[in-house]
Amino acid sequence: MTVFLSSYLNNVDKKGRVSVPASFRHEMAAHTRQQVVVYAAPDAGSNGGYLYGWAYDDFLKLAEKIQQLPALSPVRQRLARAILAAARPLNFDDAGRVILPADLAEKAGLGEEILFAGQGEYFTIWNPKRYEAQMQDDGQLTAEDFAVMDGLWK
Repeated sequence: MTVFLSSYLNNVDKKGRVSVPASFRHEMAAHTRQQVVVYAAPDAGSNGGYLYGWAYDDFLKLAEKIQQLPALSPVRQRLARAILAAARPLNFDDAGRVILPADLAEKAGLGEEILFAGQGEYFTIWNPKRYEAQMQDDGQLTAEDFAVMDGLWK
C-alpha cells in the first residue's frame, strides 16, 4: 500500500523539471510502472488551483472506482472528464525528476518553487503561498474534522 507523508519544497528548473521527493519515489518503487499521474484539482477552492499526483498503480484503482459507476451516468461522465481525461502520466528521468506540463502548472499557479504535500494514497502539488492559505482555512475546521474522525474509531 502506498502512503505519501510529509511536505517538501522543491525548485522547478527552467525546463519545467522538478525532483519528486525521494520518500515519494521510494513509495512507488514496487509499482508496475514508474510513473506519476497528475491532473488539475477539479475541486480547487478559494485559494486557487493545485495538482493531484498518484503513483500509476494507485491511479488505476481510482479509475476502476469511476468505471464501476453506470457507463452513461452523469456522475461517471463528469468524473471521467474531470479526472481520467485530464490525467497525464509523467515519466521520471535518471535524476528522479518529472516535467510538469505547462498548462497544468499554469492552472495550479505553480512557479519556480512548489510544495509537495503527502495525502496518504496520493499527494498534492501546490504553489507554497496557496498551500499556506489553505492550511489557515483548514485550521478553522480542525475541531469539526476530528469529530468526524471520532466516529471511525468506535
